[in-house]
Amino acid sequence: MEATMNRKSFLEQKRIGVLMRVFAQKEDDIPNRIELVRNLLSRLDIAGVIDGKMRIDSVDVLVWADQRFLNSKTKPDCGKTAQALREAFPSQIKVREVRNGDLFCGVLNYGVAFQTRNRVDYSLILSPEAFPYINRETFTTVIDAAANGALAIGVAIDELRESILEGRIANTFALWHNISLMTVGGFDCRAELPEDDRFAYYFRGWEGEPTNTVLSGVEEVRPLARMVQTFGSCIAPIVPQGEINGGYQIPDPQKQPELFERHVRKMRSKTERQSALLADIGFNLSYLKGGVTSEYQHPLVFGSSNEK
Repeated sequence: MEATMNRKSFLEQKRIGVLMRVFAQKEDDIPNRIELVRNLLSRLDIAGVIDGKMRIDSVDVLVWADQRFLNSKTKPDCGKTAQALREAFPSQIKVREVRNGDLFCGVLNYGVAFQTRNRVDYSLILSPEAFPYINRETFTTVIDAAANGALAIGVAIDELRESILEGRIANTFALWHNISLMTVGGFDCRAELPEDDRFAYYFRGWEGEPTNTVLSGVEEVRPLARMVQTFGSCIAPIVPQGEINGGYQIPDPQKQPELFERHVRKMRSKTERQSALLADIGFNLSYLKGGVTSEYQHPLVFGSSNEK
């Protein structure tokens, strides 16, 4: 755990950066990506102002552009999104094409390393689709958790509420203490997206018939377990605060069938993938639950009233 401090001291001493992963597999999806980023930035312009001052030091948009993945089910960017983002937001964001690394681990490790080099202490990883959850009340509560010493803070969006409250925070909306994250090795590449499904690590399930699921994604759980092992209880799940207008923006099944199918597969298998990746290094899901700091143990999960 980091040393605790009051909010004023924390904001005076610590730098916070935002990381977003954005890509469009097809050129006609670029306007949708632009609109999601625009909505998120408009929320950050308001949410990031605490005690009368903007508290977000940088916003870096990472465009996944590794061409090794052209033949995988989840393909990289079409090649035109980065320039479209630069033209749409010439001064608000920095756009970086990540040409070496998978979508789940490589892109984020690059982003966290880049921000850390630029003296950013905490990286706030956001999915543009989660923009409805971004408001000043929630952001302030996240900052307070970091000031109280938490090293990994996640907002329990409705779609993943219980699992996040159990300590399995998601990079949909999560703040990481960068030095602590890097100390345990960052996002473990064992969870990376395979560039060729023929060489992927599958596990078998049953949904009325046998299913094979690629063991990738859920890149958060391994570093979380190692952070708890190294630093003690340091996870803070946060219940969304203030007014939430809508929820996570699910891809339109008619206009974006490939993205919608990917979203359904991802949500359906998330717990199983988390469990398998943790078991592979000697942990189970309960270890992350035990890593939730006492102040942020929600009664829905822990059966007590000690939530902050």
